[in-house]
Amino acid sequence: MIMLDQLPIWAVFVGTVVLILIFAEIGFRIGIWLQRREASSRKTPMTGAVVGGMLSLVAFLLAFSMGIVINQHNTRKELVVTEANAVGTAYLRAGFLGDVDRFSARDLLREYVDVRLEAASDPALLESTLNRTEEIHTILWLIVEDNVGKGQKSAIMALFADSINKVIDIHSLRLTAAELRLPRQIGLVLCATTMLSSLLIGVASSADGKPNSIVILLLALAFVTVFIIIIDLDRPQQGLITVSQSALSDLLQQIATPVP
Repeated sequence: MIMLDQLPIWAVFVGTVVLILIFAEIGFRIGIWLQRREASSRKTPMTGAVVGGMLSLVAFLLAFSMGIVINQHNTRKELVVTEANAVGTAYLRAGFLGDVDRFSARDLLREYVDVRLEAASDPALLESTLNRTEEIHTILWLIVEDNVGKGQKSAIMALFADSINKVIDIHSLRLTAAELRLPRQIGLVLCATTMLSSLLIGVASSADGKPNSIVILLLALAFVTVFIIIIDLDRPQQGLITVSQSALSDLLQQIATPVP
C-alpha cells in the first residue's frame, strides 16, 4: 500500500496494533453504554455470529491480498533472472563484434549490471540508475546501428541486435513490475473491516462487564502479523522481504574480468 511506504515496517506494526486496541476499547465502552441503557442488551448468539462473520471476512481479505502481493513478488523475482540471462547472452554475443566495439559493449554491459545492483541495495539511487540505464541502452543500440551501417548485416549481427533489444525490453518489464502494488481500494477495505471487527469484538466482550484484554491483544498481534507480511511483500526493495538480486550478482562475478 503506497500510502504506508513512508513509514518503517515496525511503525506500521505498532501503529496498527494500537489502533486495533483503541477500536476494541471503544467497542467495549459502547457495549457498556448499551447495557446501561437497556438491561436486556447482553451478548446474544446474533452478536457472536456477527463477530464471527466479520472475522471471517477479514481473514478472507487477508488471504486475497496475500495472494496478490505474492504473485507480484514472484513476478519481480522471475524478471531478475530473465534480465540476468538476457544481459549474459548479450555479453557473449558482443564477442561477434570488432575489437573496439566488443570491448566497449562488454564494458557497458558490465556497468549496466553494476548500477542495477546498486539501485536495488539503495533505493535513493533509483533515479540516477534509470538515467544511466537509458544512456547505456542508447549507446549499445548506436553500436548496433553503426555496425549495420558499415555493412554488418549477417545473421550473427542480427543475434547481437536481438539480444540488446531483449535487454531493453526486459528493463521496461521490470519497471512495470516494480509499479505493481496492492490496489488501494483493497487496502482501504481491509483496514476498514479490521477496525470494524475490532469494534464489534469490543462490544461482544462487554457482555460480562470486563474487557478480555489478553485475548484481544493476541488476536490483534495475529492479524497484524499477517497484515505486515502483506505490506512488506508490497514494497519491492524495502523491508525484510526483498526481491533477490542473486542472479545479477552471480552474473557480475562471471563478467567482472574482461574477456578478450
